Amino acid sequence: MTIEKQNKKRISSSAVILITAAATFLLLAAVIVIFLITGNRKAEPDPGISIVPNISVTFSKLDKSRFHKEKDIISYSDGVKQSKAGIDVSFAQKEIDWNKVKASGVDFAMIRAGYRGYETGRINLDEFFHKNMKGALDSGIETGVYFFSQAVNETEAIEEAEFVLGLIDGYNVTYPVAFDWETVSAGEARTDGISADALNRCAHAFCRTVESRGYRPVIYASLNLLREKFDKYSIDNISDYDLWLAEYKNHPEFPYQFSMWQYTDEGIIDGISYPTDLNIYIE
Repeated sequence: MTIEKQNKKRISSSAVILITAAATFLLLAAVIVIFLITGNRKAEPDPGISIVPNISVTFSKLDKSRFHKEKDIISYSDGVKQSKAGIDVSFAQKEIDWNKVKASGVDFAMIRAGYRGYETGRINLDEFFHKNMKGALDSGIETGVYFFSQAVNETEAIEEAEFVLGLIDGYNVTYPVAFDWETVSAGEARTDGISADALNRCAHAFCRTVESRGYRPVIYASLNLLREKFDKYSIDNISDYDLWLAEYKNHPEFPYQFSMWQYTDEGIIDGISYPTDLNIYIE
């Protein structure tokens, strides 16, 4: 072997040694970093108000594993918070045997007070409102109410709130008074094209009016209105008031805080002959 070949062999061996040493060093460094991250992790503090792009709201702290379903009825309990079982009804459920509803385990009922016509804009009384209020209360079921809104400005939202407040005067309403604004898919609606800003101002106007009379306001909203792509409700804007979430699953995926959850519109309750919306109120 010539001296030149011997030198090349020494250089090649040295390069292999250096590469091996560098790889070993990097591997040890990675192990140390992983240990520092996972082995010395401390409990994260309660984040409180959480900041995400352009939104500042409180995240839900409910444990999804604590939602329990039995015979299509969902409940929640985690040792601190627990749920009350509820329904929401209107003229669509027709005659109701409220004593049977109470015996089935229903704690509260959200009863429709009325609605605004999506074409005419006229406010209407739900024809079963008084019968449902009296029946529920006489059977020992606590009540709240909701109004199906098609308001297009704050003046109309306040008008709707005043209408509801006039109806419930004299009733023992212990659950929330809800602003239930929804999009209408049948035909052309006067609310088509309403801006997110206008809708949020309507919700605030209704809730302020209700709150000023000593009742608890709540905003009903489905995921269709809450998701950013629909550009309707602004989560951080309406979080000034409680949320009544409509999401039809075995446990809610919606990440932000809510007080009431409507989990199906096909519930079967003894005493009611038609499918009924089922809810829980978490306190």
